[in-house]
Amino acid sequence: MYQYSIELALFDFIPVMLSALGLYFVVKIINANNDEYQTLTKVAALMIVFGGVSKATWKLLIASADLNFMWLNNNLFIFMAPGFAFLTFCLYAARKRYNQQSIKATAWRCPATIVAIFAIISLTLAITYPDKKLWFFALLGLLTLSNLVFIWHAIRHSWQVKVRSSALLYLLNIIGIFTLSGIARMNDQREAIQWVAEFTNTATQGAFALAGYLLWKKTRSSITAAK
Repeated sequence: MYQYSIELALFDFIPVMLSALGLYFVVKIINANNDEYQTLTKVAALMIVFGGVSKATWKLLIASADLNFMWLNNNLFIFMAPGFAFLTFCLYAARKRYNQQSIKATAWRCPATIVAIFAIISLTLAITYPDKKLWFFALLGLLTLSNLVFIWHAIRHSWQVKVRSSALLYLLNIIGIFTLSGIARMNDQREAIQWVAEFTNTATQGAFALAGYLLWKKTRSSITAAK
């Protein structure tokens, strides 16, 4: 059912690495503005990266050894959905602190509750309808919502600190994500289409990485100037 060339499978690690690079800068930006959720920020970013690495590894195993460990594929949403939910909260908290606004010490319970609710819904759907992927749509909903809110905060912060290039790149990132979603829903999934998706994903994650770098560069210079 799933067929990938080794070249395609190996190439899939490139956008994963670019995403990880972008997340590295996001973590540094968040933690530079708010030291209250440093551990949560790092764990959330690692969850997202782990999901991406799992999916890329799944493709490589199919292409190289015809081994289909579907749990590796499923890890993409199982880890990315809660990862982005928590990372979005951490970015929100960092922006509150940057704007010298208070945030309750128990505010983390909000994203934790949302993640728990979606986890329960997803698990219930997986048990009740084991032959369908309804659980996937529950996690996809959480991931999509989290991603949209994250990008909104990232654009707002980029604009606020006058790094408009980052704001534009984050906007291009979310446009690329929705483009990939459209490609994934196409009936035609020949390798040529898969390559289009890979190049689109690489450009999308490249925009994310560059946006993070430019925003961190501005953040770092601001910190240096304040000393």
